[in-house]
Amino acid sequence: MDKPVSKEETTRWDAGDLRKRLWDLMDENTQLKESLVVMEELRGRLGRLSERQMMVNRIGREFGTLDMGKVAEAAVTLLPQLINAKYCSLFLYDEQAGELVRASDNRPEPVIGRVAVRRRADTVMSIAFRRKEVVHIVDIDDYERKEGLKLDRTFAGKYATKSCISAPLVVGESVVGILNFADKMDGSFFNEIDDLPVVEQIRHLLAVSLQNCRLFGIVQEQARSDALTGLANQRALRERLRHEIQRAARYRRPLSMLMIDVDRFKNINDTFGHQAGDFVLAESGRILASFVRREDFPARPGGDEIAIVLPETPLSGAVTLGGRIVALVRGHPYLFDGKRLEVSVSMGIAELEGWMESEDFLRAADGALYEAKRAGRDRFAVSVRRRGDDYLSIKEKP
Repeated sequence: MDKPVSKEETTRWDAGDLRKRLWDLMDENTQLKESLVVMEELRGRLGRLSERQMMVNRIGREFGTLDMGKVAEAAVTLLPQLINAKYCSLFLYDEQAGELVRASDNRPEPVIGRVAVRRRADTVMSIAFRRKEVVHIVDIDDYERKEGLKLDRTFAGKYATKSCISAPLVVGESVVGILNFADKMDGSFFNEIDDLPVVEQIRHLLAVSLQNCRLFGIVQEQARSDALTGLANQRALRERLRHEIQRAARYRRPLSMLMIDVDRFKNINDTFGHQAGDFVLAESGRILASFVRREDFPARPGGDEIAIVLPETPLSGAVTLGGRIVALVRGHPYLFDGKRLEVSVSMGIAELEGWMESEDFLRAADGALYEAKRAGRDRFAVSVRRRGDDYLSIKEKP
């Protein structure tokens, strides 16, 4: 028969059990606190993910536009927020020049405008361009040692950290640009877990958006260009005229126009064939486009006429340029099918008057052109028309 448990033993057992229970409760409390911390972290992470998803949705809407400038601006404004980056820049590839050209930058003072990626191999962007892969640098000193490279660090002093990301924007096999990030806002480095997956996602999205903008731009340019000469067409000319007339009126700046017509163009077609006529128009468009300033606007409104809009140009400047063009065409060797064609042009010159609209401006230049033709061709005439007056033109042969 078992011995009865004494009162003292019961008390000791109760105290020991209580101590054990107390320790158990303390453990449970610690675990509960740890769980609460994890839950807070998860809630914070979910909140950040939700904010990031909202930002991605907004970026998708911004990238849906076909305006290259707006897409570039949205890229450097919104994308850094996804990975907590301070600086972001976007460069587009100019295939003809073999250079990356800065399209947008969120720095108050951008550090560089062009990078000759074909000729240089000592920049982070050049490496990303050639490899067509994201270049992720935690510490640029370590990166140089591991890669056995000596990078151009001319602008390293412009940044607070040694960590950066350079992401090539690839469509098919072609690099259309480079997206760069530098300096995390908290001073840490860009990491593979939080940052690189986001960069990989957005670089493909941005590449497609930029390519769509380029293709749309090409279509728009074709719709506004003359297929034979490569100059702007009549639609583009009228749009530009309206813009320049409004600008000239707003800022009280001079605006002139040259209206040029190939002399005896029908005779060229009849004698040498329409291919010769097309050659003369195309060659004339080429030499005129190369002769005028970048801000000038040459266009082919139709037929054998070529117009050149001259912003910031008074009548005296237009007359000087007009005389040079007439002489240039007269002396240019138009060689077609082994024969030199004798080509000359007549020209009407007009300066915008305050009362003129686009049609008035065009009629003034056309009227002066008619006077130059009537006076013997191979010359220019200057319109001095006033409202309600007939054309009174000074006819000159340079």
